[in-house]
Amino acid sequence: MSLSGALNAAKTSLFTNQKGIEITGNNISNVNTPGYSRQKLMLSDFPSLSFGNLFVGQGVKASGIAREYDIFVAEQLLDKSRLLGAEDAKQTPLAELERVFNVGEENLATEIDRFFDSWQELSANPSGQVERDMVLQRGEILAKQFNTIARDLDTVSTNINSTIKSEVDSINLKLQQIADLNNRIQAIETGTGQSANSFRDTRDVLLQELTFTLGVQSFEERGGAVNVQLPGGLPLIQGSSALELQAIETGADISLQLKIGEATFAIKDKNLGGKFAGLMEIRDELIPTLKQDLDYTAYQMVQEVNSIHEQGEGLDGLSGRPFFQNPGRHESQAYPTNDFAGFKGGDIKITVDGEEYIINLGLATDQFSLEDVASAINVARDGSAGPPVIPGIPGIGSASARELGDGGFVLDILPAYNPATKGNSSISMDMSAIRDSYEAPKFSMPSMSNLIAMALKDPSKVAAGSSSAPGDNTKALEITALKDKKAVNGEDTFVGFYAKMAARVGIEASQNRLERAGAQDALTQLNNMRDGVAGVSLEEEMIALIKYQRGFEASARMLSIVDEMMETIISIKR
Repeated sequence: MSLSGALNAAKTSLFTNQKGIEITGNNISNVNTPGYSRQKLMLSDFPSLSFGNLFVGQGVKASGIAREYDIFVAEQLLDKSRLLGAEDAKQTPLAELERVFNVGEENLATEIDRFFDSWQELSANPSGQVERDMVLQRGEILAKQFNTIARDLDTVSTNINSTIKSEVDSINLKLQQIADLNNRIQAIETGTGQSANSFRDTRDVLLQELTFTLGVQSFEERGGAVNVQLPGGLPLIQGSSALELQAIETGADISLQLKIGEATFAIKDKNLGGKFAGLMEIRDELIPTLKQDLDYTAYQMVQEVNSIHEQGEGLDGLSGRPFFQNPGRHESQAYPTNDFAGFKGGDIKITVDGEEYIINLGLATDQFSLEDVASAINVARDGSAGPPVIPGIPGIGSASARELGDGGFVLDILPAYNPATKGNSSISMDMSAIRDSYEAPKFSMPSMSNLIAMALKDPSKVAAGSSSAPGDNTKALEITALKDKKAVNGEDTFVGFYAKMAARVGIEASQNRLERAGAQDALTQLNNMRDGVAGVSLEEEMIALIKYQRGFEASARMLSIVDEMMETIISIKR
């Protein structure tokens, strides 16, 4: 090798070790940067040249800067981030629901017990003014307790909607940032052939945040760009183009839409993961179920208490008064279709303002649709001029099979106005005999827990007995007996059904804590694995720094020696 060749080898070594020191310093400075992947200098030698029978190397060069990356760990991190996002999002609303459906000393079950206990005390002194006042007071408190829980459920839903709405702008910003990073990464890697390490680290952090929030899926193209889509397949990012999410307010509710050009697509549950999936599961599944059960409990409370109270008399000798305000509509559970004959023939028992009526739907071998059931009730309501003359059923306004927004159907029965009580007629129904492939209609009322209120204000109108005779406590005893009656679904007492609601919330919250802790532990372990592969170790970097320092010093010394040798040769020629 000539001296000029040796000089060149020393020079390349000097510059290469300097570059190594720069990269090591960059690693050390980013030791606490989230998502930073350790960078490593890639070295290769210059091609050897032939000197006689020998091939002598020409030095070293920096062929690239590699980014430590494990695709398996990265994919697992995204998967666990998606799971943690869903469970983490549920934590706050479930904690609030646990407060609403608490199992402590003061809850709805406590007020139900106190309400029936007040009737028991009235039965001991049917004419007592204090006892009558207590019954009204406990009824008012019970109604307000239903109202409070219903409002609290609505508040939890509202808070979830606010959380979703507040996240949309941030999500759209991250989508656009990833699209911009795609553009930069493609330009750098296509133009120079080098890896855009810093931009890739930033993009990975944004992808993990989007996975935590939306549960997105990502796929890298050959050019380096990442395509992002929702779990159901709707695209969010294609190359350097990002689409936009929109939060649409529909009344008190929030729905998500994806804007693609001039068109918009509704984002349903299957298209969501992560935090949004967890929030919407609570909002669209758990809370409606709890609200439906609460409404049904309030409805049954009104029906059972009123059906007994309306048969009794106050101190003024008058009867027919409801204790709670009667519902303005009786709505059955939802059925998937209206034209299928899902009911069989049999007797429908309807009690209107204390009077029981029987409607015969037909032979037990016959099949009937929901519309047929509604028509039979309307025919019985109107009666027939005959022959034979059949008197109509008073107190029923109308019955219909009403279509819901999601395509299902419910049986709606509207009560008529009762001038005697200056309110809606009292209607209760037993349709268990017509159950076939469809479950028999069980009536409740949307928002009944919000609307339940007292109909009585005057203590003298409380019907403690079947008559106004002193000491008549028959109705007070009957209402007291409701405490132990399986009045809800024919399976549970009022207190027992509330206990099931509270247990459901408690189980959901407990399961959420377990799954959240498990997801957090798994994510921590995966982050540790990532740190072991791609994280910065100060000890390793210090060793690398010393290595490059020694290499730099040796290269500088070699340059000095070659320089002295060249000076010697030049001085000889002189």
